[in-house]
Amino acid sequence: MEIKINSKNLGELVIKLISKEKAKELIVNNHYSKKWNNPSFGLYSFGIFQAGKENENDCLGVASYGYMKNLKAKIFYHPNPEAWMIELNRMWISDKLGKNAESILIAHSLKMLKRLDKNIVAVQSFADGRLGCGTIYKASNFKYFGKHQTIFLKNKLTGEITHQQNLTNSTSKTRFIRDNIAYLLGDFETFKVDTYRYIFPLCKKFQFKSPQQPYPAYNKGQILFDWRRDKKMIKRRLIDFINDIKE
Repeated sequence: MEIKINSKNLGELVIKLISKEKAKELIVNNHYSKKWNNPSFGLYSFGIFQAGKENENDCLGVASYGYMKNLKAKIFYHPNPEAWMIELNRMWISDKLGKNAESILIAHSLKMLKRLDKNIVAVQSFADGRLGCGTIYKASNFKYFGKHQTIFLKNKLTGEITHQQNLTNSTSKTRFIRDNIAYLLGDFETFKVDTYRYIFPLCKKFQFKSPQQPYPAYNKGQILFDWRRDKKMIKRRLIDFINDIKE
């Protein structure tokens, strides 16, 4: 599946599905987060190419869609019991194309999603307040549904950024153990970031449970703060997990 576009400023472009492996490579190498969260990411990944240079190694950008963190969360209404909302997890565009390519890639990948799965009734994405408040989503006619603050931690030794959920959700025990030990050792610098929720409905019958809000005023940045947690409880949980490790 592919779409050919005659762009006024960027020339002839092709947007098509690419492999999950290639999408992961492009995101890890080029996206500011340097992260790819398996297995939720990359259910559908769309690459953008210059016409005539359409090998995956010539890909100049990618929009990767996958599952929400909590796929079973009932956060919208729709008469179709099989309806679900996909998430734009990661996007990257090469400087060779420029910013206008972002809007082109989003617009045409949304059209392709509707053809790939009729049960997808909306697309959700979050703007990271460290970079801005989601101007690209406004330009792409996404609707805005408010913001919340997300806690991130930066390892002062490695520079790696991790999400607070990695320290509170024990689904991944290895990540839970490693990050909480780093927390106890004082290796983290903690900060809060505004996270902006945007949704693009693919069906007129879709209704999000929270009310739509006016687009936010431009803002970006992060706030340092002291994340105080119960260290005795953390130690007890770590000991229990470590004791469960098979010798």
